[in-house]
Amino acid sequence: MAKQQRTWGIFIIQLALAIYFVVTALCLFGVGSSISSEEVKALTNLFGSAAKVINIILGILLVVCGFCFLIKAIGIDLAKFDDVIKYVTLVLWIIVTIAALIFYKNDFSNGAWLHWFLSLAKNALIIGGILTIKNGK
Repeated sequence: MAKQQRTWGIFIIQLALAIYFVVTALCLFGVGSSISSEEVKALTNLFGSAAKVINIILGILLVVCGFCFLIKAIGIDLAKFDDVIKYVTLVLWIIVTIAALIFYKNDFSNGAWLHWFLSLAKNALIIGGILTIKNGK
């Protein structure tokens, strides 16, 4: 497999995604609150009493993915492990994005449609960033 060219842009994307996923996971654990953690919580609340367990599982996945991206940003390759985590996180984030956009569709009064587009743009940037990171190094 071809080696990904090491550029400042790739480094910054990997570092930003690492921080973003770790902070979002901490918010899922109850340390704080963020837009993304609220979107994930809205999705997991559909599962009723299992929502807290699902939030913890998703939080652990996001922490692992964040640390994989951080390690990858400094140039260490974790072979197939980080690739699998990347794809699982990608699928999860696509599901979260679709669910969040469906929940926001009824909020188009009084300029709330801007929040819908902001959520779409933010999640598209995250998905695009994940897709930018190549397998292998």
